[in-house]
Order: sequence, then structure tokens, then C-alpha cells
Amino acid sequence: MFQILDTATLLRLMDAAPEAVLDTIEHGEWSGCLWPGHPEWEMHEACVQLYSLGVHYFTVRQPTAEARQYAIAAQLLASQGCPQGGVAHLDVDARVDQALLWLWALAGGLEATGPLVLPGNDPAAFATAALALIEGLIFHGEAAAHQVAMTFLQAHPDAQAQRALELVATLTRREMAQTVDLGTTCSRCGAEGLDMWYTGQTWGETLCEPCYEVRVAEGQAQQPRAL
Repeated sequence: MFQILDTATLLRLMDAAPEAVLDTIEHGEWSGCLWPGHPEWEMHEACVQLYSLGVHYFTVRQPTAEARQYAIAAQLLASQGCPQGGVAHLDVDARVDQALLWLWALAGGLEATGPLVLPGNDPAAFATAALALIEGLIFHGEAAAHQVAMTFLQAHPDAQAQRALELVATLTRREMAQTVDLGTTCSRCGAEGLDMWYTGQTWGETLCEPCYEVRVAEGQAQQPRAL
């Protein structure tokens, strides 16, 4: 397990009004979450704060996603701020492993020894890109993650960024090959080898027919709600 994201930057990027975070926690019935201003907020380690703010952040930005997606994305952020190493925050899930691999590639690989060197040599900028990459990957898939990674890395001419570009390219080719081997897979339920599927122009997922019908129903039922 590696921890490479600047915690202060993540907390700043996801900062939100206490009443808004509380509203998300209550409506989603999230356990283990707190909100800024809670009597125990400052007593807890950054991992709890990151998880709580992450749940709210992704819920607001991806209102039609599944609770499982919010949890996975928030877990990944919490693991970066845990003084015990972060592994305990992560569920056994292929999407968790995939996201960690993408973060590793975005960083240009990690040396076992020596100081941490990140593309661009700017921890805050890297954490900002990593947050966008996690959101893109968990909620929209590999193509969105690839776009975020390329936009960030191409803006930096340093050697670590160039190494990261190579790793991202290799990772993308590998995942494309896996997609070809498995055939078309539903982004929502994981059904493989689909003969017929739907790809959304706005929500960016490939869905089987039952999941597409659920997605349409959710979209019709979704009503804007002030936080």
C-alpha cells in the first residue's frame, strides 16, 4: 500500500458546508461518517475526515451513481490519510485494485527507496489530478481516467511525467486487450459478453439492457435537491 496524495490538498478540495455534509450523511444513512463542526471532528484522524468529505463530494458531483461507487471512491481517499498505512480502509474489490494501479501509473511508478518524486514536483497539483482521476475511473471508466491522466502529465516536461505517460499508455493498452478478450461488459452489474448494450452520451457507461432500464428510471425519478 502506498500513500502519495497530499492530505491537506484533498481536504481543501472537498471542503463543504457542515450542514451540507450532514444532510448527505443522513439521507444516505452513512455510518462511520462525521461532518465539519461535529464535536469529534478534530479528534479524528484525517482518514475519517477524508472518507466523510469524500462521500459528500462524490454524492454531489455524481448524484445518479450507486452508493457502492461513492464508498469505493471515498475509501481510496481515506486510505491516503491513514497513519496505519491505509489498507484497512479498502474493501476487496477489483475496482479498488484498478484505481490503485492507475494512481501508481499517474505517479510514474514508485521506487522502493529514496524520496518520493511526483510528476511536476508539485504535491498539491498531483493530488488535484489524482482526485479527478479517481472520480473519472470509478464513475465513468478507463477512458475518463485516461483523459485526466494525459491532460495532467502532458503539461509537465519532467522525466517523472514522461515515465508516467509511458506507464499510463501501457496500462491503457492492457485494459483494452482485456476488454477485447472479455467482450463488452456492463459497467454496472459486470455482466460480460453482451450481445446488445447501451452506451450513454452523457453518463459515459456501457450498460446491459436491464441496467439501462434502471438507469433511465433513475433519471426520470431524480429531482434536484438543495444541500
